[in-house]
Amino acid sequence: MTGILQDFEKNLRKLTEYYTRLTKMEKEKQQALIANNIQEIERITALEGEILLEVSRLEEERLHWAEFFGKEIGKKAEEITLVDLEESFPTLKTAREELEGQIRELKDLHETNTKLLENAINLVNFTIESLTSEIWTTYSNPVEKPGKKNKSKKINFIDKSV
Repeated sequence: MTGILQDFEKNLRKLTEYYTRLTKMEKEKQQALIANNIQEIERITALEGEILLEVSRLEEERLHWAEFFGKEIGKKAEEITLVDLEESFPTLKTAREELEGQIRELKDLHETNTKLLENAINLVNFTIESLTSEIWTTYSNPVEKPGKKNKSKKINFIDKSV
């Protein structure tokens, strides 16, 4: 049992290490978003993808162990949490706290970066809309013939048919 517990704790520490790296990258991505550095954002996103593959592999391992520990503490693997395991195996406390703290920090950074991206998209959409939208004039040209009834005309900044 001790060997399995140590392997499980190693898994949690490795996950924490990967989440720490992802947090660092998320901070770098935030700076790239602020600086509008598309190449840097792409580079970071590619590296994040590689790390996330490792994270998913470690998560699968952890879920496999959850089945084993579930039998030990009398819970289904889907219902077991790290807090449950910590109650039965107090040595996991530090690993659990570090992992949860890192995930929390990563989540906060990710939410901020998502808002930055949404703002950038909204700015682009606003710019495109303002360049392609139609403006209605409310005044007539005094040179036009008085008999011609033209209440308003559409003016386009960019011809949409092009």
